[in-house]
Amino acid sequence: MEKCLSQSYLCLRFLFQISKTILIIFHIVSNASHALSDFSTTLNPNNNIQKDTGVISFDFSYPPSYPAGGDFGKGVIDLGGLEVHEGLYFKKIWSIKSGGPDGFGVSFFEPTSIPLGFSLLGHYCNPNSNSIFSSVLTAKDTTRNLYWGSLRRPLDYTLIWTSKGLDISKDVDGYIWMPIPPFDYKAIGHIVTTSPEKPSLDMVRCVRKDFTDVITVDEWIWGRKMVDINMYTTKPNGGVLSVPTGTFLARVNGSDMQELACLKMVRNDTYSAMPNSLQIKKMIEAYAPMVYLHPDEEYLPSSVLWFFQNGAELHRTGMITWPVISDGVNLPSNASVDDLYLDLPSDEAEKERVKKGSLPDATAYVHVKPALGATFTDLAIWLYYPFNGGGKFQLGPFTISLGMIGEHVSDWEHITLRIDNFNGILKSIYLSRHAAGVWVTPHEFEFMNGTRPVVYASLHGHSHYNTPTYHLHSTVEIDENDMKLLEEVLKMDSSKLPVIRAEKILGFGVRDDTGKSNSIMDIASSYQVVCVDYKASYMEPWLNYTGRWGPKFNYTFTKEVIKIANHFPGKFKQLILRILHKLPAELLGEEGPEGPKMKESWTGDERT
Repeated sequence: MEKCLSQSYLCLRFLFQISKTILIIFHIVSNASHALSDFSTTLNPNNNIQKDTGVISFDFSYPPSYPAGGDFGKGVIDLGGLEVHEGLYFKKIWSIKSGGPDGFGVSFFEPTSIPLGFSLLGHYCNPNSNSIFSSVLTAKDTTRNLYWGSLRRPLDYTLIWTSKGLDISKDVDGYIWMPIPPFDYKAIGHIVTTSPEKPSLDMVRCVRKDFTDVITVDEWIWGRKMVDINMYTTKPNGGVLSVPTGTFLARVNGSDMQELACLKMVRNDTYSAMPNSLQIKKMIEAYAPMVYLHPDEEYLPSSVLWFFQNGAELHRTGMITWPVISDGVNLPSNASVDDLYLDLPSDEAEKERVKKGSLPDATAYVHVKPALGATFTDLAIWLYYPFNGGGKFQLGPFTISLGMIGEHVSDWEHITLRIDNFNGILKSIYLSRHAAGVWVTPHEFEFMNGTRPVVYASLHGHSHYNTPTYHLHSTVEIDENDMKLLEEVLKMDSSKLPVIRAEKILGFGVRDDTGKSNSIMDIASSYQVVCVDYKASYMEPWLNYTGRWGPKFNYTFTKEVIKIANHFPGKFKQLILRILHKLPAELLGEEGPEGPKMKESWTGDERT
């Protein structure tokens, strides 16, 4: 019996020693892998031959001091089996000094100061003419699966392009590589070197296919007629759980190369990194815009309740007109958009008064929603105006009033702040402009109090811009016959015509004017959070209203264009008729809009 126990003890001790040895080997391999991934402690990881450059931060500013709570603002987000870290520090690898959108070339950067255990997914590039403001994700495998983890080394690299031998202004030659992923894995980004030697296989990681999503080309970064490659930024191809990585896509003309991918949120608790109520409040206090109205603006914003309390009427097909009660409790939430509409008071004097709005009563309505796989928070800030005034058209050097074209009851415009959930930094601002809008980076704005962007609302139309000047939207392409007419018109004496003569030719399109005035809407002091998508909360009844916020105007676009043109002599009239008929009538707004919750952007991304 004792002999049997002794043999069992020796057997167990042997198995323990074997297990301990395996753990030590795994620990050594793991540490070696981590060291190769930690570029802050690795010299020259790219095989680059140029001298090491200083570290650059692409960050816009330090984030505000957020209240603690949840996983928001911790620098790392768990996507489910994959943790991602937002790299904000970079070293320059290589630059090209010509070509691209503005002819100034492009520079390539390597993320650095990566936390231990995180791996590079790809490099970054940026046009030399643009201010640098970006981040690139690095990743860490949290599956604990040795054979089927979320990250794996590439099998090899393919050289997809080099500047060697090309007539391009550069200090050294550059090389762009595509990682070749293992089966069922995807490459996320390219690797750029200044050496013809292949990069180390330990430099970058590929991502398991089910942790990735499809990308699409976004903006052109660089290319030239004399070279056979173009480079682009990318964005997720529509998936709400897709996560952009900040890497770039290089496409060799005419080749059928493997495409890159982005990441995807796969964890069940999708919103773990979204901000709580106190953190949302801090976001708004820190980043809420200051909105300047034009000095000549007569149609000011108000609150929705002010509009209701000052005689707003509900019209429904086949029914009598009703006043809107309280906060809109009698507004239908299940009728067709064309069956009912709101309107100004019937009394003419009251109608003209309500048209003007009430700035002291104006309220910004904030919709908080997750974006890009819940790695960002969008604060959609909606502003309400009881009336939208008529537009103006720029006809070469002449500004022409469009009369009632563009007028409609009620105008909903919005500004969206996109804030990353890694550190709580403002990364992009969406400015609505009539039927669509644009994303603008923060460095293109003026700021008040260091972090609050200044936004300008255009005269009468209330579309948003980041500069106080004139702007053209819905531009018209002119042909040779248009130019011949314009040349004849320019010879005319325009001093007695109903136009404003500009100092130079501005173009052809609907004109928006912006400027500073004493009429300012301070969003931070006059807002209401009306919906947080990932939290159950009370919703104002008027948000669920399914009808239009104004009637359809009783005029036809063609008749109004002719009415405007009749104020001008022959050639001028002919030119106006030709140009204005090229402009889609729906862009000038002939009917009241739908409410914020009925618009595509309420549940999807912004329209650009």
